[in-house]
Amino acid sequence: MLAELRSHVAQRLSLSQEEVFAGQPLADVLAASPTAINSIDLLDAFAGALADIGIEDDVELPTMTLDHTAEEVVAALGKQLAPTSS
Repeated sequence: MLAELRSHVAQRLSLSQEEVFAGQPLADVLAASPTAINSIDLLDAFAGALADIGIEDDVELPTMTLDHTAEEVVAALGKQLAPTSS
């Protein structure tokens, strides 16, 4: 499920998964994305990806800064899903 989430986030940002999830801060992902203009667009990419895979009602987007990585966002979402995926 998290692999699918990563794929959808990358697609929504018009980047490869490597460009989004290589460990760089979200600020760098934002700068690299040809479609995202601001942090709201990043939030929308994650929220839309959650909707794409049908888990938008199961999790809340974590509060993170542009210094965090996309993988940290996915990890926080995964922790929320862990109790329900058993």
